[in-house]
Amino acid sequence: MLEGNVVGWFNLISNIGFPSVVALYLLFQLEKRLVSLESAIEDIGEHIEERNDQDESVRKGPERKKK
Repeated sequence: MLEGNVVGWFNLISNIGFPSVVALYLLFQLEKRLVSLESAIEDIGEHIEERNDQDESVRKGPERKKK
């Protein structure tokens, strides 16, 4: 199974060139990291919104009944 992958890599390198293969590999690795960062940023945004909602409710205090 490993031999098939190695042969595939060598064929790819011989067809499009080593720098192109390295660039493609790095692009795929970068994409994975960008997706992970995007998810983390969205999570942080949600936590900030929750925190702001909690802070606003604390500042307002308990609701008072109007007469």
